[in-house]
Amino acid sequence: MRAAFVGAGATAVGAARMLIRGGHEVILVDVDAAKIKAIGEELDCGLIAGDGSKPAVLRDVGPADTDLLVCVTDNDETNILATLVGRSLGFRRIVTKIEEPEFEHICVELGLEDIIIP
Repeated sequence: MRAAFVGAGATAVGAARMLIRGGHEVILVDVDAAKIKAIGEELDCGLIAGDGSKPAVLRDVGPADTDLLVCVTDNDETNILATLVGRSLGFRRIVTKIEEPEFEHICVELGLEDIIIP
């Protein structure tokens, strides 16, 4: 399985570690180039420094070759936009994290099926 994460916070990095140990391929995308560089010294995975809500950045992930896109930045709007862009690019399955419950109905209206609300 190949999984990509938009956002390289603790949740994404922890999940990436587990997936890598299980023999899966992982790509982490984050706007913070320094964070991506530091993760590269720790984890053996694909790394992209860029805004995961931008089509060009998500194209670099390889939608046709990726089984799962997980949008887990610390910004709900970025996660929702990255999900919509990912869907338009053809990612097979997309999981979206939102913190603000008031966005849940918007996600449902947009047809976002896999939503995480911590």
